[in-house]
Amino acid sequence: NFGTRIIPIEHGIMSDKSGMREELMTMKEFVSSHLSPSCAKVVHPLKSSDKLQNVAYLAQHQLFEQITGLAKDIETPDICGKSGPAHVNAWIGTGGTRTPLHFDSYDNLFVQIVGCKYIRLYSQEHTKNLYVMKSGDTNYAKQGNMSSVDCEKEDYSRHPLAQDAKYTEVVLFPGDALYIPEKVWHYVRGLSTSASVNFWW
Repeated sequence: NFGTRIIPIEHGIMSDKSGMREELMTMKEFVSSHLSPSCAKVVHPLKSSDKLQNVAYLAQHQLFEQITGLAKDIETPDICGKSGPAHVNAWIGTGGTRTPLHFDSYDNLFVQIVGCKYIRLYSQEHTKNLYVMKSGDTNYAKQGNMSSVDCEKEDYSRHPLAQDAKYTEVVLFPGDALYIPEKVWHYVRGLSTSASVNFWW
């Protein structure tokens, strides 16, 4: 019975003024209180992200190590390095989740399983235009891999150089996979209730 497993759920959005808080709850509570109500809406527009009390995310969680019975449903792609992935993460959330613009120190294969996600990508050459957060700016900026540019809600009076940063955008549907190379900047928004898995290597 997986419903009694305790999981960490993020409420809100890092880039919002009120920030993000984390709550421990059972898988059953997460599904009944957040995922099921979110499923009543097919598409969640950008403005739905403003209703932070409705946004809940099991983000970057090693769910398949916690619940090993689920691992048999995940096939590791051959492209994940000679030694295979270093981490396999689950991302399960309501519509309206937003992961701020950042980069990872791993190569990343992001696979969409349920629902749809919008992803925006910036190459490393645009780092100078993306206002990298300093370690003292927020608790989330300690690794130096996060931008203060609020994608889709840009304030160019605060970040004028961001207007010159060119990006690629894509929408992932169930069955789609996106390769994100190490240190490529990316921003992700859940367009619907969704589930994704990513492989880092």
